[in-house]
Amino acid sequence: MKRMIAVVLALGLVIGCQKKTETQQAAPTPVPTNQTAPQKTAMAREKPIMRPSDTRIVIESPTVAKGAKGSFKITYYPTEPAKAIVVPLSVPDGMTIDSLSFKGSVLDYLANKPVRIDNEGHKFLMAAIPVTEPPIPAKQGLLMTVFFTMKSDATSGAIQSTFIPPGNFLTYIDTASAGVEPNLEGGQVTVK
Repeated sequence: MKRMIAVVLALGLVIGCQKKTETQQAAPTPVPTNQTAPQKTAMAREKPIMRPSDTRIVIESPTVAKGAKGSFKITYYPTEPAKAIVVPLSVPDGMTIDSLSFKGSVLDYLANKPVRIDNEGHKFLMAAIPVTEPPIPAKQGLLMTVFFTMKSDATSGAIQSTFIPPGNFLTYIDTASAGVEPNLEGGQVTVK
């Protein structure tokens, strides 16, 4: 039963990783009318209550020249096995994400690792979901390598956690099917 709950949660994550097509349009923002308190829109979701954790996700800080290609590694320091991991990150202006690689990572064995890259929005989303495989082990190691190109007008900036609709926050699902918030040590991109 717990496995089924995790699969259902993971399927919700996969839907969030589906690439938006050009024919899709953003939902209109409601216009407040004589309200005493502002209302939250569907896109401005509150972060769910998650159990804090000592698990860490560390992003390498690359230095790259304008117009050059580069990469940075994201390393995973877990404290317990996971049924799923969701990593939504924002990157500095002028960085174009080319691809993500899981070769040699702790996620390499998984068949389901949906990725959504939004270069216009300067962000990307990765989810790792064991379906028929065993849970993601509590094994320290490489999570993924991100390959990118810096534009000629690129600026230095942070790589940090972000929210990506419909409900993707930095999280992992523990073996009890509860959402857990890992600690993120974001990277800093230096453009020279």
